[in-house]
Amino acid sequence: MDFQQFLQDWEPLVRIAFIVFGAMVLAIVLRISSRRVVNAIIQGVNTHAREIADKVVEEQRILQRTKTIANVLDNFILWGIAITSIVMILSELGVDIGALIAVTSILGAAIGFGAQSLVKDILSGIFIVFEDQYGIGDWVDVGEANGEVEKVGLRITELRDVHGTLWFVRNGEIQRVGNYTQDWARALLDLPFSYENDIDKVNSIISTVAHELATETQLGPSILGDPEIWGMDYVSGEQFVIRVALTTKPSKQWAVTRELRSRLKSAFDKEGIALQKATRINLSS
Repeated sequence: MDFQQFLQDWEPLVRIAFIVFGAMVLAIVLRISSRRVVNAIIQGVNTHAREIADKVVEEQRILQRTKTIANVLDNFILWGIAITSIVMILSELGVDIGALIAVTSILGAAIGFGAQSLVKDILSGIFIVFEDQYGIGDWVDVGEANGEVEKVGLRITELRDVHGTLWFVRNGEIQRVGNYTQDWARALLDLPFSYENDIDKVNSIISTVAHELATETQLGPSILGDPEIWGMDYVSGEQFVIRVALTTKPSKQWAVTRELRSRLKSAFDKEGIALQKATRINLSS
């Protein structure tokens, strides 16, 4: 009887204690589940593994994505459980929940209306992280700015361009992303020659130099597959243009292009072949 009397006298506090305890247990369970979801996402991305030369950059990228996703899920869990628990506790204490919810809804709508751009930035940041559009170490073009990604946040992406300028780009303002260093890249070189040059000789020199570069010890491992001569992309009464392409590992296309250009210059000089002054040519295809 004493225990039943105790429960009757302290029933509101007992209910509140159960609410707090249940909220803590639920938070722990959901946070464990969120960690499993994050690990599943990371493993799913890693199933399509990319050969990254800089393993440190890749580890930083995976770590940042994991932390960002985990923080987002944890915040949703924490705030959701906290708000629900507070409402239930206030109800046990006899507070008019209907009026409180009405006031909270009005305040929430006002804050949400005033912070539309912030919400847009955060939601965009979440999708950038979940979809792995880019990460630390990638070289991207996001419209008005392009450079190497130094930090990916929920609201801001930081890019360092070739001049060393650090750009802070709001995620909600990014309409499209060009990632130069994801999966694989391509080194393209368009070589203009005067019309009188022998095409077969030119192609032979290009092929020899490109294959030598692909087999050398320094940059050779960065080249995937055999070099390709795509043939004549332009011809006129003054010149013709030969395009050569090499598929490379991510972020290695610029180094390969510079080295190939240098070697071809030496080879053409040795054979007495001069490059023609390039005219305005459309080689987009």
